[in-house]
Amino acid sequence: MLAAVCAVVLGWVAVVLWPSPTAPVISTPEPVIGTPEPVIRTPEPVTAVERRWPQAVFTMPERYRPLAAIDATRVLVLAAPATIEVYDSATGRASLVATLSEPPGRVAADGEWVAWVGEREVGFVPLRGGAKPVRQGPVEGEFVDRIQVVGDQVVWSAPVGGVWRLDLPAGMIEQIAGSDGLQLVSWPWAIDEPLDLRGNPTRLVNLATGRTVPIKAARGVEGLRCGPTWCSGVRDGDAVLQRTDGSRLRVRRGLSEQVGSAPFRDRFFVGLGVYDAQADELVPIEPPDGEWSEAPGVISWKARDGGVRVLNLAAVPPAR
Repeated sequence: MLAAVCAVVLGWVAVVLWPSPTAPVISTPEPVIGTPEPVIRTPEPVTAVERRWPQAVFTMPERYRPLAAIDATRVLVLAAPATIEVYDSATGRASLVATLSEPPGRVAADGEWVAWVGEREVGFVPLRGGAKPVRQGPVEGEFVDRIQVVGDQVVWSAPVGGVWRLDLPAGMIEQIAGSDGLQLVSWPWAIDEPLDLRGNPTRLVNLATGRTVPIKAARGVEGLRCGPTWCSGVRDGDAVLQRTDGSRLRVRRGLSEQVGSAPFRDRFFVGLGVYDAQADELVPIEPPDGEWSEAPGVISWKARDGGVRVLNLAAVPPAR
């Protein structure tokens, strides 16, 4: 009965063999030393995100934990205990970036650099590997939760603690002018995001030009968390999406009540599913055991064969 339910609900293909009560007992000879035993693999169930974005889903060895998406094929990963590598889904191979003394905190990467914030210091190393990590400090503010590598600089922020930067590879740590009370969204944009989860921000600031964009919450919406264009919030227990000016309001009951932080690439919101604001499409997350993890641009879950199944949102093509 359980197999039948799984087949109907989850789409698994299940074959159940019932033993015969009169079957004779057959002794099994000892296996021959050196002869590998046959390996029977259960087909990996196809999730909704794989049906929608097959080019963005792959499996990598279970020793890796995704840290961040880099591009359409490369994902930054952590190998225990504190080794940073780049896994390439096109080749199925990983390359060493750096071995650290302890696991990194918040991590970001682009095509040239990897950076992280640890205990009161910021570290960085070239993505190509082969160089010794550099650490600089002290880092002002506690609980740094947003970091980004942009060209030749790394920028980061703690809640309402201002936005800070370090020019790579040999600059000094400095606070960006005009960033007091702001939180990094996506460089060069920062936001006056309140600490109260039910509160709404009021403005986005372009820290490169000084331009300010007002944020207007749609009627009854609370807890807005925004990218440069799109925001998520809550109204009457439902997740809602809107533009920063309050327009294009969309109610999405398939998302969790509080979608969470700013969207990835001002496009993807993650709750109980992945909502693509560009395509106005909600794709459920359906890992076999119901558990999954999220990192910037990456969603992962345990594969049946012991590997890690990965959805790389950087590999999702633009909506037509």
